[in-house]
This record gives sequence, C-alpha cells and structure tokens, in this order.
Amino acid sequence: MNPFALVLQILLLLAAPHVVAEAPARLVPAAPAVRPAGAPTKVRAESLGMAVTAKSAVVADAASGLVLYEKAAGDAHAIASLTKLMTALVVLESGVDFDARYEIRTADQRGGGVEYFIPGEDVSVGDLWNAALVGSSNTATVALARSTGFTDEAFVARMNAKAQALGMMDARFTEPTGLDEANRATAQDVLLLARAAFAMDDIRQTVIKEEVEVVPANPKNRKRRILKSTDQLLGTFLSREPYAIRGGKTGSLGDEVGYHLAIAVSHERTQQVYVVVLGSQSPATRFADAKALAVWAFDAWRWPEQTALR
Repeated sequence: MNPFALVLQILLLLAAPHVVAEAPARLVPAAPAVRPAGAPTKVRAESLGMAVTAKSAVVADAASGLVLYEKAAGDAHAIASLTKLMTALVVLESGVDFDARYEIRTADQRGGGVEYFIPGEDVSVGDLWNAALVGSSNTATVALARSTGFTDEAFVARMNAKAQALGMMDARFTEPTGLDEANRATAQDVLLLARAAFAMDDIRQTVIKEEVEVVPANPKNRKRRILKSTDQLLGTFLSREPYAIRGGKTGSLGDEVGYHLAIAVSHERTQQVYVVVLGSQSPATRFADAKALAVWAFDAWRWPEQTALR
C-alpha cells in the first residue's frame, strides 16, 4: 500500500462514528471471556429491572455467577446483622460442637434487639447458633463467637481473612454482630458472602426456619423461649411452589443506614438466584424490594435444562 493510501485509510478510521456496545451482564467475582455453561439468557430485553427503594442491590444466578441486575452494587454500606453470616462461617471453620455448653457472661450482653439470655445461664452452642441466625440475637452472636475459644481480636481477624479469601475486596469487619457501623461491605461483597454461607448445610437449614425453640439450663427459669425469624419472606408465596426460599438474612441499624436483606430463591426446583438489597427505606420495603427483584429475574431470564437443586 502506497503512503497516500495508508494515510487516507487512517483518516477514514478516525472519522468513523464511535459505537459503544451495551455492557454485558457481569459475572461474580470476575467475568471470563466465554459465557459460562448453564447461564440464563435474557428473554425480555426491554426489561431493565425493577424500581426499588434500596440504595444498592444485586441479583445473580447461583449456578453460573452471572449478574442479572445491579444498582450501585459497588457502594459500601454498614451491613448490620448481615455480618452474622460471616460470623457463622468462621464458627463452622473452627470445628464447632453444637452440643457443647456455654455460660452467658455479662460481657457478652449487647443491645440492639430482643434479649433472650441472661448472665449465668448455661446454653448449648446449638441454641446460640439458632438464636444468632434465626432471631438475630446480638448477645447470642457474641457468645457464639467466644465459644470457639478465640479471643475477640483473633475471631475478627479470621472474619477479615475469610472475606479476602471469598473475594470480598471492599469488606471490613470489626466485631461479630454488625452493631458497629464500621462493619462495611458492598452489595457485591454481600453476594459473595451469601453464596458461601448458604452453600453450607448448617447455615442454610437454620436460616430458613420460621422459628426456633431454645431452653437454657437455668434452674430459676427453664421456660421455653420461642424465637421468630426476622426474615418475613418466610411463609409468603416465595416459600411455596414454584418458588422456595433457600437462605436469607436480614440486617438493620435504623432508618439512617436503611434496611438490608440477602436471600437465595429458587424457581421450579432447578433455577436459583441470590438477591441482595442494602439501604431500603423501611423494614417492609426491603422485603418488597427483594421479592420484586426475585420474581423479575425468573420472568425476564430463561435457564437451560438443569438438574434439580439439592
């Protein structure tokens, strides 16, 4: 090619209009060059998602990690009691014995919710586990973490190490309950946390209970205590065929921080999505936000043939 022709070709290329393609759905934690096998395909191209009150949100396919919807998913928030999912993972990795006993101490007591235990009561680690994950008891969570034998500092160090191992690059933990606003993470981080937590049978089978019973060995008060789940989506239509809730955890520190929820929802026993909403306007709207996003995902996307979920 002569020099004039080469210069002309370059000028034509520079003058051509710049076309920006629509960004493809992202993968968590990183998008491979090839679309993953089994990933859903969008069948309602005009549907961009649902209007939600949450400040941040993300929806992802459980099997492939494909992100189906996101809103400010990289913004960090104080994640409140969603922190307890990380606490549960660290407790499991410590080799927890659910039949072991633990005596509640005054130093274990925390506010921010219903108080189920008092100092001096002898409680099974299994009851502490249920109270932390179903009733979201802060005192039970502190006691559960201390039942591992780790110091408070060592336990928190393990929480942060686990976050890094999961790829939660913007997450930071300072204590096990979520009462400290310095416990922060993005919706993307919480998605990774929920995926890891709900994959564990001990966690998944606990957080889908609508209520649990605890009976401390207290000779002065052996009355049964019934703890109701904080997840109000349990018992709704998302818990009935063709849907099923396969994991969930709430979190909140009040109106200023907003109201959070991380759930796993399946459809037709084969398709499953994770939904995370952070900073919804009220306790009720966090459930409405998550419910709307889950139903939208199964309506706007189609999955290939898959085997039944376990």
